[in-house]
Amino acid sequence: MNNSASSNSLSAEQLRALNQQAISELREGRAESARNACITAIQGGANNASVWGVLALACRDMGDSEQAIQAADRSLALEPRNPRVLVVKGDAFYGRGDWRASGAFYRDALKFASPANCPVEMKAELERAQSRVAELNERFERHISSRAAPLLAASGNTSRMREAVEILCNRRQVYYPQPKHIFFPGLPLVEFGDANEFSWVAEVESAADDIREELLSVIAGDSGFAPYLTASSDRPVYDVHGMADNDSWSAFYLWENGEPVDENQAKCPKTTAAIEKVPLVFSGKRCPNVLFSRLKAGAVIPPHTGMVNTRFICHLPLVIPEGCGFRVGNDTRSWEFGKVWLFDDTIEHEAWNNSPHDRYVLIFEVWRPELSLEEQELVTTLLQAVDEY
Repeated sequence: MNNSASSNSLSAEQLRALNQQAISELREGRAESARNACITAIQGGANNASVWGVLALACRDMGDSEQAIQAADRSLALEPRNPRVLVVKGDAFYGRGDWRASGAFYRDALKFASPANCPVEMKAELERAQSRVAELNERFERHISSRAAPLLAASGNTSRMREAVEILCNRRQVYYPQPKHIFFPGLPLVEFGDANEFSWVAEVESAADDIREELLSVIAGDSGFAPYLTASSDRPVYDVHGMADNDSWSAFYLWENGEPVDENQAKCPKTTAAIEKVPLVFSGKRCPNVLFSRLKAGAVIPPHTGMVNTRFICHLPLVIPEGCGFRVGNDTRSWEFGKVWLFDDTIEHEAWNNSPHDRYVLIFEVWRPELSLEEQELVTTLLQAVDEY
């Protein structure tokens, strides 16, 4: 196609009229008439994104994918984010069976517009793009899975191999640690740790019945629980989730900010004894923190991240009604009474209690096993230095 002006150059008013005529013809379903009006305008000197875009749509509707792509390229060179013209290219490549190219253009179109809030004439185009993206995603997933399946089966289907396939197929999102204070580099990206790697876990789990009895006694006494998050007047308040000073998520501390809470430990001697055998994180005024955590009936802890990525937060579930859940990154789990789990709280996580009863877990923190003693000491020193500043 040639857009150079000729002896048939038309006035600006004539070009606008031809463009409007082409749009009207296209809306009425007369693709050939729309194409002819666009070609007349282009031969008369028109060279804008609209006329090339209408020509692309007309050629697409006539089944001429080659001319549709050429016209779409001319339009996108002038207006790269035109979703309707991007759909034209998606349609053209889809018709050719070029799934990767068509998917790329459909996804680009949907980045710049949504079927939910677009002009009426674009709605059907974007809905088709949305539907075909879902179809193409499934097609891609089937293709990748069929190629990977023999290797996964032969290898025992290791978690890393399986997750690599899931990430490629967009079934799994990559969540990175986002610590609010200190990021320690080089640690493996782990959402939940393997409890079998920690020798102390079995001993803590064996004490679960005793710990639960002490918790129930504390609950019966109806004292000692306070909001887990509290606002402080010496820092700006960015409580976007409404959890500060909210007792929907509350704590009964046995150790708080590195110090034992003697009164509470006296009420829970068996829990205290069991936790004293755990290699807790001791880091000045920050750690350890050991607490019974209460999430009230119907409450939600919104997605958030913790302070440092050098520790695992540990949960010992104690009172777990039906309808409670927990997510770290991609991994969503339900607590099971007496079964410890460990997770990196600097990866986005959330919790919910969709039951009519309160949920209780014992929370404590241990060092990541990858850290040497020198590295643990450095983290402790850094935390102390921050607090001293």
